[in-house]
Amino acid sequence: MRDIIIVPKEPEPTRGILKPKRPFKIKRWLFLGFIFLIFVASAFYFMKGRPAADSDQRSGQSVRPADNPVKFNAEEFQLPEKINSRGLNLVFFADQYSSWEEFESDISGLMRELKTIEPWQSYQLFNVYKINPKEAGLCYIKVKDERKPTLRCRPEINNYLNNLPLENFRLILLSRQEFQSWANVPRHENSGIFFSVPKALKEKGAQRVNALLLAHLLGHAFGLKDEEIFVLAQSGGAPHTPNGPNCAPNVVTAEKWWGDLARKYPDVGYFKGCAGDENYIKPTQSSIMNLNTGAPIVYNYGPVSERYLKKVLEYCFSAKRYKASDDPNFFTSYPELTVCID
Repeated sequence: MRDIIIVPKEPEPTRGILKPKRPFKIKRWLFLGFIFLIFVASAFYFMKGRPAADSDQRSGQSVRPADNPVKFNAEEFQLPEKINSRGLNLVFFADQYSSWEEFESDISGLMRELKTIEPWQSYQLFNVYKINPKEAGLCYIKVKDERKPTLRCRPEINNYLNNLPLENFRLILLSRQEFQSWANVPRHENSGIFFSVPKALKEKGAQRVNALLLAHLLGHAFGLKDEEIFVLAQSGGAPHTPNGPNCAPNVVTAEKWWGDLARKYPDVGYFKGCAGDENYIKPTQSSIMNLNTGAPIVYNYGPVSERYLKKVLEYCFSAKRYKASDDPNFFTSYPELTVCID
């Protein structure tokens, strides 16, 4: 949970100079000297400034990683040049990459294409951290008790993540091993995306296709459900729970959740099949959250999921602070996200 930042009360506005009731008999040079002293004192105050952590946290502006006392091994860690104190932290972690150059090239291609998709296109406060560990064998392919080969990692991976002073982040583990990419499905908790990239993403086409899958998994990392009935997750748990925002247990509930958008957008409606159940209701036939049912491939989440993601980014990962009363329906529907607000 984020610490609650108490914003100090703003000082009162500076009062204007009142006209004296009696003639002002101070010599002119004394008056000018007094004005000069005020100017010098003001300039000193603004040059010195208040502590960076205080002003940056309240404004949501950038701070330098060098301001953080934690020491990082440059051979394994690369931090953003500037860190948005209220921004979205993406931690890219390399698995079996031969060099930093390959790792960074894949990240650049994925992020460039991801930013062509809303709401990531409009969002500006990404903090991209990169970790390329020297230690080998942190992650391995697991087949037993899995529907398809998947990647699992040893607890030692947390030793690297714990070095980052981050309260909330999304881990994106890029691996050269071949497996079925997957992601956790929380709303605000720290979560992981385990992404298979067997070959370097050199071509724009490969970058675009892989960014589409990354967008799908990133949607899961913020609570979006599969708009499919053939999900890879084992039975039970969050991936199969029709608790919104893009999967409802029935039409009546769906009408409450996105009926306003169904009346506004012709592609929004009440379609069967999401979160692994053919009777659950989803808002769109084609979307980024539907990649397995033969529906046309589109590079958007659809109005329902996009609205939800934009609100999460605005309420949880922007400089402005909000209260539950600013959007009572949203915070009543998703009480987990009240940790983002004052």
